[in-house]
Amino acid sequence: MKNLIKKLIWYDKLYKFIKTSFVYQWWKKINWKIANTINGNPSKDFFVIWITGTNWKTTVANMLHKMLNELLAPTVMISTASIKIWNETMVNDKKMTSLDVYQLQSLLADAKMQWCKIAILETSSHGLDQYRFEWITFDYAILTNITREHLDYHKDMDEYIKVKKKLFQYVLENKKETKYATFPADDKIGKGWFDEMAFDKKITFSIHGSSMLRAEKIVEKATWTSFDIKYLWNTYPTTCQILWEYNVYNYLTALSVWVQIWLDFNKCVESLSEFTGVDGRMQKIVHNDITYFVDFAHTPDALEKTLSFLHSLKWDNRLILVFGAPGNRDKLKRPEMGQIWRKYSDIVIATDDDPDTENRLAIIRQLIQDIDTNSSESKKLFAIPEREFAIKFATKIAKPGDIVMLAGKGHEPIQWTNFGTRKWNDKEELLKNLE
Repeated sequence: MKNLIKKLIWYDKLYKFIKTSFVYQWWKKINWKIANTINGNPSKDFFVIWITGTNWKTTVANMLHKMLNELLAPTVMISTASIKIWNETMVNDKKMTSLDVYQLQSLLADAKMQWCKIAILETSSHGLDQYRFEWITFDYAILTNITREHLDYHKDMDEYIKVKKKLFQYVLENKKETKYATFPADDKIGKGWFDEMAFDKKITFSIHGSSMLRAEKIVEKATWTSFDIKYLWNTYPTTCQILWEYNVYNYLTALSVWVQIWLDFNKCVESLSEFTGVDGRMQKIVHNDITYFVDFAHTPDALEKTLSFLHSLKWDNRLILVFGAPGNRDKLKRPEMGQIWRKYSDIVIATDDDPDTENRLAIIRQLIQDIDTNSSESKKLFAIPEREFAIKFATKIAKPGDIVMLAGKGHEPIQWTNFGTRKWNDKEELLKNLE
């Protein structure tokens, strides 16, 4: 009913004007005060770590949960993919990175009752902009990176960046004794914020630039990644089970917390070396000598980094991509994503992501525009709107040695179709076809 009312009053189109009104802001602030009060202000009893950025937040959150939960104290984590309280894991089926204020405060209260002392919270720009984190007492803010995203919601990149920055300002303005932050030195915005902001303890990490915590000599293989960690003039050779250079960034991000709060370095490295990844994040499945990957890559930056890595692994075989774009979201990124698949993929199957109320065929047309139907390029392109059939087709045409990437949906348990929502999971659909 709530969604129907929103559609009838064109809520999504009017929201940019609604959110600036006094009534809207008053209503949001009243709600977080109520939610915080009825749950007993639970965050004041936690060491709260907040993670924001365009990509990689979920993997970093899960890495931190594993490391801190094992080595320091019982830890609660709330991320896009899952919710973990100590050693119990629940699926986040809300399709929201940042829960609403009542759900968030209630979960923190439950975690407090189960003796959790650390909270790791993945933070979206929507959540920050909609006052979902007011009355949370922050200790530590982490930035993963910033690239183009959510411009259907924010009017431009400047507004998107400004909203992300609110997280760090929250930490600086609270009454905690020590305020911590982690910034990516290879990211222009992250480097600028590190120079600008006066945290009690702050650190940078990088692969390509100079930083306090750095990875060098990265070797990427199909089943593992190795690299050297440089910190305080020391070198620590490391091998992990997660793939791709971006996961080296994630590894460094998690280790930066160790550096700040002085955990045992070798134990942290051992804990992270056992980390095998997150469902729907570069999740690998091998069947009949064909390698399948399920990933959440849905931004131009994430898609290019993912495909460039897989392209380097395919040798003389083919890279088959199944992907789409969500409806009612940033439409300007669709042609850009179309250019990326043309650069790296041998066969492309354009299909539905979450078309929602937008015409599913119009979305696909925007993804494959500028393709000359008489060119050789068109021969490697298939448009199959129904995602179920697109995945089935990919498994039928794949040959031994090929790599097949299912991009965009990742861990998500539902799909927003033109006909409403339905249960959906890319990995489950893939396994059904492989059986």
